[in-house]
Amino acid sequence: MELFEKIYDIIGDDSFNAFITLRPKEEVLKEAKELLERGIEPKPITVKDNIATKGIRTTAGSKILQAYVPVFDATTVRKLKEKGYVIIGKTNMDEFGMGTTGENSAYGPAKNPLDTSKVTGGSSSGAGAAARGYCLPGIGSDTGGSIRAPAAWCSVFSLKPTYGAVSRYGLIPYADSLEQISPIAPSVSQLVEIFEIISGKDPRDHTTVKKPDLKEFDVEKLRFVVPENALELVDPEVRNAFNSFIRKLKNVEYKKVKALEKALPAYYVIALAEASSNLARYDGIRYGLPEELLPEVTENFYDFIAEVRGKYFGWEVKRRIAMGATVLSAGYSEELYLRALKARKAVYEELNEIVRESVLIMPTMPVTPPSFGAKSSPKELFAMDVLTVPVNLAGLPAGNAPIADGIGIQVVAERWGEGKIVSFLRFAEEYYRVSCQKLEART
Repeated sequence: MELFEKIYDIIGDDSFNAFITLRPKEEVLKEAKELLERGIEPKPITVKDNIATKGIRTTAGSKILQAYVPVFDATTVRKLKEKGYVIIGKTNMDEFGMGTTGENSAYGPAKNPLDTSKVTGGSSSGAGAAARGYCLPGIGSDTGGSIRAPAAWCSVFSLKPTYGAVSRYGLIPYADSLEQISPIAPSVSQLVEIFEIISGKDPRDHTTVKKPDLKEFDVEKLRFVVPENALELVDPEVRNAFNSFIRKLKNVEYKKVKALEKALPAYYVIALAEASSNLARYDGIRYGLPEELLPEVTENFYDFIAEVRGKYFGWEVKRRIAMGATVLSAGYSEELYLRALKARKAVYEELNEIVRESVLIMPTMPVTPPSFGAKSSPKELFAMDVLTVPVNLAGLPAGNAPIADGIGIQVVAERWGEGKIVSFLRFAEEYYRVSCQKLEART
C-alpha cells in the first residue's frame, strides 16, 4: 500500500502530462487493499488510452471519444488484472496512434522527463513519460515504432512482439495488419514479467498464434548484422553512441539492407489505407459523444457526420483519413496500394533472410528527441520512422534498450525470437540502468 501512496506523491499534478485519465487515488488504494486481502501482491501499471479498460474512460487521444467508457476489458488488461496489476491511469498518446513525436494528442503533448522542452516520442507518448518520470511500467501499442520511439527518447526498455504473439482484442485499431500491444518499463525484469502475462493465443483474436519461448541466449555467441545504410540516415550524436556501444559486441557484420529504402513509403500507404477504413466507424452516434456536444440533427445524415468529424477529429487524423481514402480509390489502388503490398513482401523476405541466422541491430531513432514544434512538416515526421517501420511490415519482434540519454538501440530477431531480444536487453541493461530511487526508498 505504501508503494501506491508514494506513486501518487510522485505523480502529483502530472507535470509530464503522461496521463489523459488518472484514476482517483482512493479508488486505486481500495483495489490494491482488496488484492492484499486475497493474498495477492498488487503491482502498478499504466495502460495506453487506446486499450479498452472496463469502467475507465478510453479516448485514443481524440475528442471524438472524449466520453467513451468501455464496458469490457481488453484481453491484455484482463490478464494483467488477474495477476494483481492495478491500473494507475490511461496514458497520453497521439490521436488514434497517428504520430511520431506525441504532439498530436487532443489533450496536449506529454513532456520528456529527461528534458521537458523535448518531445517524448509517439504514439505511446504518455507510456514513455510515465515509465521514465514516474518509474511505472505500462502497456502501449506499436504500429510503426509507437512503443520503441518513446522508449528510445525517454531512455527506457520496450518490446514490440512478433505479430500474433499478443491479443489485440480491445485495442482501438489504427492499422490492424501492423500493430501489436507492447510492454514498456524502466527495467527488463518488469518488461519480461508483463510480456509473459499478456502473450499467448486468444480465442477472441484469431490472429494470435502462440506464446513465444523466452529461453536465454549468450549474447557473446550471437551474430549481429548492422545495416550500414541505416548509419547513413542518423545524426552524428546517435551514430557515435551506437558505435561506442557495439564495440562491446562480438561477431558484428555490416551490410546494406535494401528493406530500409523500400519500407517507409510502403508502410504509410498500407497504414493509411487501413486507417481510413477503421476510422469510418466514428460518426458521433456510437462510442459516447454526449448529446450536448452533438450538432443539430438534420435530414441529411452525411452532413451530420461531416460536422462531427470536422469538429472532433484532429488535423493529422483528417489528413491521414483523406490520404488513405485516396490510396484505396479506383484510380490509385493498383498504382499505390498493390505496389505497397509487393514492397511489403520484399521487406518481409529480406529481413527474414537476415534474422534467420543473425540478429539485426541499429539505432532506434535517427535523431535525439526534438524540441516541441521543431519537426513540423509531414515529410520530416514520416522520415523519423525510417528505422522502425520495416519491423512492423515484416511482423518481426523488436526491442529497444537505452544506450545514452535520449538514444536507444533497436534489436530485431526472427519470428518468435523474443528470447534473443530479451537476452540482448539484459546485456544492454548492464551499461544503462534507469534509476527509480524515489520509489525504491519507500518499498
